[in-house]
Amino acid sequence: MTRSGLTRLLIVGIAGLVVALSLAAVRSTDALWSDRATATSTTATTGQLKLVAGSGTGSTYQFPGLAGTGQLPGQQSQAPLVITNGGTTPLRYRLTAAGPQITSGSAVTVTLSGAVGGTCGTGPLTGTSAFTTVDASASGTAVVGGWRSLAKNASETWCIRSALKAVSGTGSSTYSILFTFGTEQTRS
Repeated sequence: MTRSGLTRLLIVGIAGLVVALSLAAVRSTDALWSDRATATSTTATTGQLKLVAGSGTGSTYQFPGLAGTGQLPGQQSQAPLVITNGGTTPLRYRLTAAGPQITSGSAVTVTLSGAVGGTCGTGPLTGTSAFTTVDASASGTAVVGGWRSLAKNASETWCIRSALKAVSGTGSSTYSILFTFGTEQTRS
């Protein structure tokens, strides 16, 4: 037999061995046990998971109370945001992203902060912190917020403050603030 014939035979032999080992490995992953049980009766209940922020629907809310038009750096606005569990099951939720969405003009950076409960006047925010204060220049800026629980049909009010920190250009800007919430079902 020639050298190329031996090489070809060796390659075919190795390929055959790889295929055989692969098939053996796949076959050996079958379950080596099984079990079966009969249940007398059971009820499976489903529900609807629905968080409503302000007058919005869905997981992202455009907050008209914090819209920026003709503001100067350092100016702030704050407004209450009612968050309601509109579903049929208890849930927990948190703010996951927030920031400005530019309608016209130059890019902006805003400082966002919020509190749950307390008053929503012109002074310092009172109540429990809703999320860590963040400087945001885009609507998808990640926010660190703790989980909050809401029973079905329950509501709570957040006081949200937006302060214009900087404008990147020389002209004015018009923007709105978007909030994105994450939700999870909790046990009844």
